[in-house]
Amino acid sequence: MRTGGEVAALSPWSDVSWRIAEVDSRGRIIRLGSHPIAIAALFGLVSVGLLGFAVGAWQYFTGNEMARRADNKAQSQRLDKVGRDLDDEVSSLVTLLQQHLEVSSSHSDALASVNRNLPTLTSPEQIRAVVQRLINENARFRGEVDVLNGRLRQSQTQIEKLRANLNESQRLGMIDAVTSLKNRHWLQANMEREVRLAMEANEPLSVIMADVDHFKKINDTFGHAVGDEILRRFGELLSKSIKGRDTAVRYGGEEFIVLLPQTKLLGAVNLGEQLRAGLESKRWMHHRTGKPIGTVTASFGVAQMRPDDSPETLIDRADGKLYEAKAAGRNCVKSEVDDVA
Repeated sequence: MRTGGEVAALSPWSDVSWRIAEVDSRGRIIRLGSHPIAIAALFGLVSVGLLGFAVGAWQYFTGNEMARRADNKAQSQRLDKVGRDLDDEVSSLVTLLQQHLEVSSSHSDALASVNRNLPTLTSPEQIRAVVQRLINENARFRGEVDVLNGRLRQSQTQIEKLRANLNESQRLGMIDAVTSLKNRHWLQANMEREVRLAMEANEPLSVIMADVDHFKKINDTFGHAVGDEILRRFGELLSKSIKGRDTAVRYGGEEFIVLLPQTKLLGAVNLGEQLRAGLESKRWMHHRTGKPIGTVTASFGVAQMRPDDSPETLIDRADGKLYEAKAAGRNCVKSEVDDVA
């Protein structure tokens, strides 16, 4: 390749018509080759590049969604299995109770028969035969009852274990694996109740929506292990900063929600600012290399429930304020207080 203002060809071939393109010393294409094969080759290279970009983009945008769906499917399968096992055990318990009733009915019939025949007995031999029958019947009844009681105790123990497994599966299904905060499933299951309780008691309810700034860049630069650690530490900051019925939720990705019953807008804004400053003040270092990562910040949107709000509209308004915080340069808190001001 020649230097200066001269033109250099990508191809070393002497026949210029076969060259794919000619570039100058700064790498800029100034002329395409005229041969059809050369043009086809260039088109093929561009097509492969575009295809690779499209595949990479598709994997990036769908990877998190696919992982979330796989996690939801696995959790649903666990719950379904425990539910089926519990149903089977309850059916077994019902069968045992029916057998218990049948044994009791048989014993009652035997006693009733003896009671009917007893006044007609006249000889000692007849009385001894009836007494022996009663003894045998009582022994049989006790034996069958002991067996049934043992099976009932086993069934009760199994049901208690299954109930505990079901509760644990439901609990784990509502806990985020990275941060140990409540997850989106929990929010969907409980947000409507919190809104209803606040409206019935005429109490305030506020929501903080937070998003870690430039999180994709953190993952791309330092790796997902560092990204997960930042999410985990931010989750700890949220947990330590709330109290009472307040709940911190990992909403998805790098987004978090703090649900604040009995909290007015100004109090939620103050908490958001406290969280923002607390995260900004931390100094981060790579857990393997020890090199500094720099400052990590987050943006916050805050909204208070209105009389006509649903869970969705309340979250949407907090999300809108979060968008304003991002547009304002990130690392700030935006709320409906700003609208009044």
